Formats: sequence, C-alpha cells, structure tokens
Amino acid sequence: MNTSRRGFLKKSAIGSAMISMGLIPSCAGGARMLDEIGLIGGVIRDEIKKDYKATLRKVADIGYTYYEFGNFLGPSLGEFKSFMKEIGLVPLAGGSSMAAMIKDDELEKMVEAALALDKKYMVCYWPWMDGGENKTLDDFKIAAERLNRLGTRCNNMGIRFAFHNHDKEFVAVEGYRWGYEVILRETDPELVTMQLDLYWILKGGGDPMVLFNEYPGRYEMFHVKDMENSEEKLYTCPGYGIIDFESIFAESRQAGVKYYIVEIDRHPEPMQCIEDSYNFLKTLRF
Repeated sequence: MNTSRRGFLKKSAIGSAMISMGLIPSCAGGARMLDEIGLIGGVIRDEIKKDYKATLRKVADIGYTYYEFGNFLGPSLGEFKSFMKEIGLVPLAGGSSMAAMIKDDELEKMVEAALALDKKYMVCYWPWMDGGENKTLDDFKIAAERLNRLGTRCNNMGIRFAFHNHDKEFVAVEGYRWGYEVILRETDPELVTMQLDLYWILKGGGDPMVLFNEYPGRYEMFHVKDMENSEEKLYTCPGYGIIDFESIFAESRQAGVKYYIVEIDRHPEPMQCIEDSYNFLKTLRF
C-alpha cells in the first residue's frame, strides 16, 4: 500500500470515528456538499480496453454521475448510448488540442460526434502549437483569439466550448501576474468557459481564490486532482494529497462551477484511486 493511500485511510477512519462519536458535526466546514461528481476516463484507460462495460458499470456503482471521454465504445453508437443510460452515467464533455481543432473540418467532426453522444461541452485541452514554453503576452493574445473563434463555431453548432489549463499558463507576462489572465480577459464569456484544473493552477503558482474574485463566474467545470506532499509536487488522487479542496469549493458559487470532475492521468491502482477519490469528495462540507 502506498503512503498516500495509507494517509487517506487514516484521515478517513479518524474523521468517520469522530463524527460517529459526536466529537465533530457531520457538516463540519459548512452546509454544502457535492451532490454529483464526474470522472474523466484517462486513469482507467487500460481497464476500459479490457472490459469497458464492466469498468463503466463499476464507475457508476461507485456513485459517479458524469463521464468525460472521447469516442463511443463498443460496436455501435446506439448500443453504447443505451448502455450508458442503463447504468446512469451521463456523457458530459470531450475534446482535443488546439492543433487538432483548427484543422479543416476537424472541429465540426468532433462536435458532431460529441452531440451524437449528448455531451454538453467541447474542450480544448491544450492551446499551444508546441510544448508551451516561454510564452509571451502576444502568444496568449493569439491563443485567446483562437479560442474565441472556436467558441463561436461551437456555439453555432449547439455545444458549449471550454478551455482546460495546465501549469504552462501560469507564467508572468507583460502587465499580468499570469498569462492565464490574458485568456480570461481576451475571451468572451458567452463563447468560452473555463475547465479549471485545480492541481495545475497550484502547481504553476496560481491562486484560484484570486481568479474567482477578479474573474467571477468563468469556471463552469473543475478538474479535481490532488498534489503530493513532496518536492516534485506530483499529482495524486483527491484525498491522498495536500490541496485544501474545502476552501476552494466554498467559493464555487463565485467561481460559477456546475460540474466537479475527478481527473488523475495515471495511477498504479486506478479503480481503487477513483473509488477513494469519490468517497473522499463526498465527505467534504464547505
């Protein structure tokens, strides 16, 4: 058992015991809790390849409501949609990189596929045409212009467009603490919403509270993964690390959040990770 999971189990056991003994109220920290939680499928990619029906059924049985993913699975779109309806797992979002989306007719194909699955969002997961290093103010303005154009096309086709951040967007550029602010200022909220990855903003040195206060209502989705308490600050499963999710979630109304999506790119015990993540997030009160 890894130390992150051992710490999670210890925290969970202590917290549950204290609640049951009446030493702390079950609503400690606030009156709100997460009613619905989503999952993006990357961490369970190998399990999906082995048996997508058994894996997604387990995801639904754990309690997840929404699912973020790419194409449909199995022999046909119709069969996959019927299966998802049967298990109660709702397709939410999917997408690709800027480099793929700006190619001729590619965005239209992506949106048509997403709408066929009844998804609500088309996401740009990477706004750069390269590795994203050493970006300038002009680079961020160009990225914002491209995002607006993609957002316009998505709106016209009937799907909401979102941008997902990494740490690369949290560098200082002329006149701004973080280049991410250029994207917030230069994109139209009607065309582009934000899928804010809470791990990457903190890894990059950003401050979600500042963003919520100065650019309220822009973040319809959170990607939720934790940060290890280590020099490398690697990502880990929610509840295994050190991110103060309660304080961040307490500002969710100011942020404009509608969906909370668990995301861990890879983990040696993926099914245990997503189950622990769900259980941890359901205990939070904010």
